[in-house]
Amino acid sequence: MDKNKSIILVLALAVTALFSFKQYEQAAPKETMTLIVSNRNNNMLVNISTTGSSSRFEQRRVKAESDHDYSGALQIIKEQQAKGWQIKSSNYATSLAADSDQDYYLYFLLEK
Repeated sequence: MDKNKSIILVLALAVTALFSFKQYEQAAPKETMTLIVSNRNNNMLVNISTTGSSSRFEQRRVKAESDHDYSGALQIIKEQQAKGWQIKSSNYATSLAADSDQDYYLYFLLEK
């Protein structure tokens, strides 16, 4: 009987330990937004993609003063930050096509 009592006691303690810890709720999935800004010959195209509770895609054209003027794109980023979005990552890249001028790209990842 001592062996059976000790097995029952161990099982009772194990079950109590399993259910005594607070169960944490899953965090709500975050919404993400990507902005890809291409600037070529003073014409800037901003591609905005949002995922989360609802997904959407938007394109905006912004006039730039020069090849490296991203103030219009940065204004769009500021607008999104005012709505609660935070920049998590950004990058800058160039691309050379054999038959065209150099293209410049900015990448932004935002979260809410």
